[in-house]
Amino acid sequence: MHYDIAIIGYGPVGAAAASMFGKKGFNIVVVEPKKDIWDIPRAVHFDGQVQRVFQTMGISSQIEEIVDTMTGITFLNHKGNKIVSLDMTNAPRKNSYHEDVMFDQPKFERILRNEAEKNENIDFKIGSYVSNLIPNESNNILEIIDINTNQKTEISSSYVIGSDGADSFVRKSTNIESKDFKEDEDWIVVDYLVDDKFEINRQRYQVCDYRRPTTLLPITGNHVRWEFKVKPDDIIEDLEKEENIRNFMEPHLWRLHPDIDKNSGKLLRASKYTFHAVLAENFKFNNCFLIGDAAHQTPPFLGQGLCQGIKDAYNLCWKLSGVIEKKYDKKILESFSTERKEINNFMIKASVEQAKIVGSLDKFKAFRRDVFLTLARIFPKLQGVLTFQYKWQFKNGILDKDLYPNDSNGMIIPHPDLSIKKDNKQFDEYMDDKFSLILFNLKKEEINNVNKLDSVKFFNGCIHFFDENHIFMSDGKLLKWSKKNNISALVLRPDKHVYGCCDSKDIESKVDKLINKLHNELI
Repeated sequence: MHYDIAIIGYGPVGAAAASMFGKKGFNIVVVEPKKDIWDIPRAVHFDGQVQRVFQTMGISSQIEEIVDTMTGITFLNHKGNKIVSLDMTNAPRKNSYHEDVMFDQPKFERILRNEAEKNENIDFKIGSYVSNLIPNESNNILEIIDINTNQKTEISSSYVIGSDGADSFVRKSTNIESKDFKEDEDWIVVDYLVDDKFEINRQRYQVCDYRRPTTLLPITGNHVRWEFKVKPDDIIEDLEKEENIRNFMEPHLWRLHPDIDKNSGKLLRASKYTFHAVLAENFKFNNCFLIGDAAHQTPPFLGQGLCQGIKDAYNLCWKLSGVIEKKYDKKILESFSTERKEINNFMIKASVEQAKIVGSLDKFKAFRRDVFLTLARIFPKLQGVLTFQYKWQFKNGILDKDLYPNDSNGMIIPHPDLSIKKDNKQFDEYMDDKFSLILFNLKKEEINNVNKLDSVKFFNGCIHFFDENHIFMSDGKLLKWSKKNNISALVLRPDKHVYGCCDSKDIESKVDKLINKLHNELI
């Protein structure tokens, strides 16, 4: 049997990829050894950009039902006193979605799988694993074994997507090396369910106690995530015992509710995890691609591991789909590794720095940190070291770097308020997964001249004219942004990142050159 795409791994990243590619109508096989969704949450955080991906996937309304918005996070010292507190209620929302929401992973995975399994063009081999992969240049050969029957089946696929986790068989089969940042840390991860009779405080805490750094995060409902750092002289078997876990929780349980007793509630799990900082040297080999943990592992302190995995799939989807549909040249697939590696390299380094801030076991370093963060209460600009919002801008890949340089190139375009719709669609959904040309506040004559260009046929009608009266400009976000960056014309990629833009001077010529440059990169 031959497939267009073989997706190896059906965790949340693989399920997201299956849903994205499945809607394109490709002939797909999904291979996953585990038959059921793991009922213990692992990832717990979404940012604004990944929620925009959910919008384009058509699952935003379902996601809203399983998330809890973070209103703030407080950093405490070893005495339990507040060092600094970050209020997130009025934080800027460039993406219009809250930049920090918590979620229940098993429920999220069920949403993703339900979406993927709507596609009759996907063949699901659940309860099977890949025992051999020959990654040829034009055709991949895979040997698949059914766990129950031990029956072997050989299939082929034009492309392989490895979403098979940190121990990725696809990565090993393609001999892709990884860079280890040598920042491994052991933490005890605890999922704790508070008794229903308590309505818990939903503030999140980072206890910067050099004696035992601790994270306290209400997730959704009465589910609370705790993380306790392992010290060099700890005995892991003892740390994971329920009695010890409850003793670790006891000093801070009152923060959830003053009447909670340490023996109440249910421990769902308490396990030692080693937080890694690892990045694949390449996200692509021949026609095989790595996404999610197969490509990158990061400390969890920014909550970006799963977010970036889904963004990997989103970036790959428009490029690979365009190649399979023969709209784009295969050369663009190299940009997948270039762009996603750059973003994930930044993400890993930022997470490592955050880990050093909150997880120091050195008494004197912790003291200096506490002093610095206390000053941040007086001088808010110093709080930049604790930022949880990032541009996620790439500077290499499919973007204009030299024709009309602009600080906006490579960034994701701001999203108008979520209440604003055109044809009953929010901005990203309305713009669809195509390249678009947006013209801002131009005179009628300028618009007509741009429309007459042969090059604009590339957009196949996806040309939008945004003046101050346009519905998507009504909240002022896009209007302010376009004026601040002196943007009169903008080429928007299918993933809503800015390819390139220009001002209004000689706009017809500039737009023509910009489109031709893009055309040469894609075709």
